[in-house]
Parts: sequence; structure tokens; C-alpha cells
Amino acid sequence: VLDSVVADVSEHTRKLYELLGILPGTTATTDLLRATGAARVDEALGELVSSRLAVLVESPDRPRRCRLHDVARSHARLRARALPESGRRSVLRLAVDFYRDAAAHADTLVFGDRFRIQPPPARPLSRLSAKEPLFVGRSDALDWLDAERVNLEYVVRTAAEHEWHEDVWRLCESLWALYHSRKHLADCVATGRLGIEAAQHGARPDVEIRMRNQVARAAYELGDLDHADAELAAAADLLGLAAEPRLSGVVWETRGLIALAREQHDEARELFERALAANRAVPDPHGVVVQSYNVGQALVAGGRWTPALDVLDAAADVARATGDAPMLPRIDLVRARALAGLGELDRAVAAAVAAADGAAEIGQLAKFDQALTLLASLAERAEEEPLRAAYVEKLRALRQSMGLRPPAEGTG
Repeated sequence: VLDSVVADVSEHTRKLYELLGILPGTTATTDLLRATGAARVDEALGELVSSRLAVLVESPDRPRRCRLHDVARSHARLRARALPESGRRSVLRLAVDFYRDAAAHADTLVFGDRFRIQPPPARPLSRLSAKEPLFVGRSDALDWLDAERVNLEYVVRTAAEHEWHEDVWRLCESLWALYHSRKHLADCVATGRLGIEAAQHGARPDVEIRMRNQVARAAYELGDLDHADAELAAAADLLGLAAEPRLSGVVWETRGLIALAREQHDEARELFERALAANRAVPDPHGVVVQSYNVGQALVAGGRWTPALDVLDAAADVARATGDAPMLPRIDLVRARALAGLGELDRAVAAAVAAADGAAEIGQLAKFDQALTLLASLAERAEEEPLRAAYVEKLRALRQSMGLRPPAEGTG
């Protein structure tokens, strides 16, 4: 039946159908289709939809997306296997190139000037799309990454299968922007293993340290501290082979977070201060802000509210001076906890509201979740039950949209 349907469509539509059978993932944008060699894309896509072979897909990001029906996808892949191997490999090469560069641009928009091992993408963002940009701004870039999440995982696996090792680890490094911001932590562990193997194949100890640290961070957030410790121990063994001082800093930072999870507050602060010194030595302003924020977290966890505020205020000044806007909601969130510890509830609420507003504006849903949780707790302390209930309801809706469990009744 499908053979007869495909036989009746125009040649350029048939080629697009077979192209969709080659591409990794489950959906495709018109920009990806053009980047991988499709011609007359809009016309061909319209014919696939009218022939009931494909459907348009709703997504929160900007590009127009399509997917083949499940049976049609299997049929398209079967037809694609009959095509020459060199042609299929060429299409996959173009797809990996497209996603590698697009993910790198998205990462830059989300995290600004954070430390990266990979060079900037050779192609500007404007060259990856025919009409409007793939994404504009931090929130838009995160939405694009999230909409492409399944495709990107397929792309990483495709690059690994073809032994395109540099593409594997570059994609993994860029995807930290998505995994960390939207908490797709199991995905981070799965693709991170491929990143580690790619670094080993390429004899890149610096990259292996970075990949192991990302897996360790994901394991830490999943509550698997033993796994995180094991990854960090392997990364630390390689530090003598890497000249970049910030790699020591990222390992010390993650060790500090694990110490904080184990309520070893003084040890955590010392590790964060070592990471801070490594970033000051470069100097790396973003790294200085991040590690100052971490020092503030450790001080708050240890009940040292006033010193924490001093550190956090200095970090916020650097963030504003350097345009490091994504860090400001994080800093405000910890400031709110310090102010609450001092009993200054009005100032704590103001800081938590600023954190929630800032996180929502740039799509940091995990931090928005934390800010709402804190606001509900502060409202409960102030005996403002209607306000607490409103925050809990917002939090419930947010967690439902993120696929997370709702907050327990009465806990805020």
C-alpha cells in the first residue's frame, strides 16, 4: 500500500520521503531538511501531509516540524536502506554538522561565556536557517534544545556509530545547557558515556575530564553520589595531563556540591574556594561568579548568613558588570535563603520573587521551581495562607508541565 502511495507522489517528494528515512530522530524541521540536501521542501512536505504519510508537529519552539506516521517511518527507512551507502553516510554527515553547530549556538545563548573546550561553530546561526532564525535569545534557545532533545540523542548515537568522535563530545558539551537547565539528567548520563568514549578514542584527557564531570553532575543531581564520586576520581587522575586550570576548578566544584549534599559544609566551602581561585587565575569572570555563588551556598548551608550575603552581593556585582544575566536568579535564590535565615522575611520574599521572575524570563524552569517552593515556605512562615496556596498551585502546574511529581500536600 505504501509503495503505491509513494509511487504516485512527485519525484522531489519521494526523495524527501527517503531522506526522512535516513535522518536520525523522530521529527525534522524544514531547515534540517534543506541542510541535508532536500529540494522544494515546503512543496514536498505539503504533498507528504496531504498523502497522509506525514503530519505537522506542534512544539514550543519556532521552526516548523514534521514527522512521518509510525508505519510510514518504518517503510521510509526500509526504502532508504536500498540507497547507496555513500549517499546515506553523506546525509548523516550533514545532519550531524547541522545539529553540532546549532547546539553550540544554543549553548552560547543559554550560558554565555562559560568555559568551553570546543571552538565556536564555524557557521553563524543565520546560515543554519533559510528564513527566520532557529532561535532568538536564551529562552528560545532552550525551547529549541528541548524540542530537539530526542533527535539530539539519536544524533549523538549516530556520530558515535560512525566514529565521528569529535562531533560526539562537542555535542555532549553543548547539551549540558539543556540537561542542566531542564534537568534531563538520565539523558546526560547516557550521552555522557558516549562522550567519554569519544574523548578516549581521540586521546583527549581534557575532554574526558569535562565529560566525566558532566556525568558526575547528573549523577549527583539524581542522588547517586557513589557514581558521581567514581566519575570524579577518574577525572582527577587525568588532571595532570591537562594544562587548563579551569578543569581542576570544575572537578573541585562538583566535589564541593557532593560534600554539600552530605552536609559537609566546611569541606564544601573549601572546595568551592579552590575552584574560585582557579577561575580567578585565568581570569574567567563567569567562573568567578559561579564559584562565588557556590561559596555562598556553602555558607548558607552552614548557617553563616551574613558572610554569605557579602559573597553573593559581590558575585551579583560581577554578574551585572559582565552581562552574566543567567546567574542573577541563582544568586537571588541563595540570597533569599540567607535573608530568611536572618529572619528578614520581607527582603527574603523580594529576593525570591526576583529569582522567580528572572528564572521564568530566561526559561530556567528548575530554578523557577525552587523559587516558588521557597516563596511558599516563606508565606507559610509569615502565616499568609492564601499566598502560600497560590505559590503551591503555581508550583504544581509547573512541575506537571515538566513531567515531575507535584509537591506533597502541606509541604510547600
